[in-house]
Amino acid sequence: MSKRNFLTLEKRVEVIRLSESGKSGRAIAEQVGVGRTQIHGILKRKREIMDEFENNVNMEYKRPRRATTYEDINDLCLKWFNDATGRRINVSGPLLKERALKYAQDLGVNDFKASNGWLESFLKRNNIVFKTMSGERGDVDKTVVQDWKDKLPSLCEGYEPENIFNMDETGLFYRDSTKSTYFKKGEDCSGGKRSKERLTVALCASMTGNDFFGKRSNRWLSGSRKTNKKAWMTGEIFEEWLHWFDRQMKGRKVLLFVDNAPSHPQVNLKNVNVKFLPPNTTSLCQPMDQGIIQAMKLKYRKKQLQYVISQMELKQGKSGFDLLKDISVLDAIYWVARAFKEVEISTIVKCFAKCGFQLNSV
Repeated sequence: MSKRNFLTLEKRVEVIRLSESGKSGRAIAEQVGVGRTQIHGILKRKREIMDEFENNVNMEYKRPRRATTYEDINDLCLKWFNDATGRRINVSGPLLKERALKYAQDLGVNDFKASNGWLESFLKRNNIVFKTMSGERGDVDKTVVQDWKDKLPSLCEGYEPENIFNMDETGLFYRDSTKSTYFKKGEDCSGGKRSKERLTVALCASMTGNDFFGKRSNRWLSGSRKTNKKAWMTGEIFEEWLHWFDRQMKGRKVLLFVDNAPSHPQVNLKNVNVKFLPPNTTSLCQPMDQGIIQAMKLKYRKKQLQYVISQMELKQGKSGFDLLKDISVLDAIYWVARAFKEVEISTIVKCFAKCGFQLNSV
């Protein structure tokens, strides 16, 4: 038996159009290089094939689409995806999986698992691709970094690992969403005007990621009653935070590493010794920059997208950018606090280790 020659969607549409022009099945079969039986099968599925074509299914997709066990879930996911992207809401893989699980629950389908295999199949069947925006990264003097790492053991000498901290600030565009999203291949992937409203979040953690001397976790989310128009850290706010941190560390001998920024003045404290990282090396020397901040932001974005999903159902017709505008500063504070608490201890320990901090160095 000869191997069946599957035709792409584009070729199957061509077969239909040749048939409509009056050509016989035999002539079409000879022209496209397949058997007459296959041509007849294509013409029987004419309506389904044209529906796929009109719905922008991948033109290079060869095998005919068959109904899957979870067709209702897939149809609901595709309808939701088209609504979300039409309203310029960025859609990620985890978000699609979450919607699929919700629809499965609503339909009473208990054996459905939103696996990576399901996601891959769903994307391929519906001609959906993923687009990622690129970023920038500066150069760092590797010699300075290595010299710093060589000095770390002596700097940390006499301090217990749970008393060695790193604090860093990060900007958070709390009403903006990720720039990466799934979208239909060939369709416009441009977004609307992105929000520039920014919060500065200060995160602080010990190299062990938890407190061996009490129930409270050694992680802090810092806030201040003081504000400034650009939402940047100032020397006054930083000094206020340092004094607050020093009071929390009463009775302990603490070493705190911060970056060498103009907004970080030297302050004399009772319980905390502040050490500054070498200039222009934070991307390699600061533990927070090795993945802790990123992990917090990813968890924040998940909470933000969950909010958008819930609002999509309540506020029909409202675009994703309009839904994001409804997020309040208080919402953002709660989400950041919860997101930071959800960062794994192992993540914190690994990020410190990547910068040369070793738990057995004391």
